[in-house]
Amino acid sequence: MSKYLFDNLDYLKSFKNDSSTAIVTDIDGTISEIAPTPDEAVVTESMQNALVKLNDKFQLVAVISGRSVLNARAMVGVEGLLYVGNHGMEFLKNGHLSMDPLVEKYLPQIQKSGQKLKKGDLSHINGLMFEDKGICYSIHYRLSNSPENVREKILNTLQNDPECKNLKISEGRRLVELKPPVNCDKGTILNNIMDQYNLKKIIYLGDDITDADAFNKLKELENEGKIEGAGILVRSSEIPSYVKKHSSFFVNDVDEVLKFFQWLLN
Repeated sequence: MSKYLFDNLDYLKSFKNDSSTAIVTDIDGTISEIAPTPDEAVVTESMQNALVKLNDKFQLVAVISGRSVLNARAMVGVEGLLYVGNHGMEFLKNGHLSMDPLVEKYLPQIQKSGQKLKKGDLSHINGLMFEDKGICYSIHYRLSNSPENVREKILNTLQNDPECKNLKISEGRRLVELKPPVNCDKGTILNNIMDQYNLKKIIYLGDDITDADAFNKLKELENEGKIEGAGILVRSSEIPSYVKKHSSFFVNDVDEVLKFFQWLLN
């Protein structure tokens, strides 16, 4: 069972004192507060300063997000980090942008399906926001009057649309998303980053359903003796309780993430 991080900091001392440690983190709900719309979310100056210092101290700081990689970079606003966008389908490091070659053939279908959804029956539901992220297409229902009912309507619409049959449908915090059907999640991203940068110690922080894949991969790699890992969940009432079981530790909010980063730097 996941343990409260600040009651178990002794376990993290080996990470804190090793410059080869990597910090891998989600953005929304982890290093920035969840906002009513994606455009309203911000990474505070205090968090930015901590990320700069973490990047100076440790081998790697990577930011993984469901946002497009350029949007993630603009939001975080810190040079020198590894940015991973659209759930691992695009990367940005030192100005070099790359995309998973397997996704390109699905982009026209994603665009077509997204535009159809935006103009169809769902467009009449108050509070919905449609977001074209290039590789993925999101429907946010946070601002709707009855989120759970609206969620069901969105899922039913996507699942019954023949144009969406070949695409992947996934969920996050108050959103449903269309993705290319490629084998890519936060677990595979973590594994790829580990291999590419020859990492031996990884701290992963996240707050959403999709982060469970990373927590599970971290434990798998640790059980295989490949790394030392610590998965930290930022708790919220919006995610299923089972997600907590997949992490090693938990914190209660974004402020405690910053407090942890400051402890790592102290």
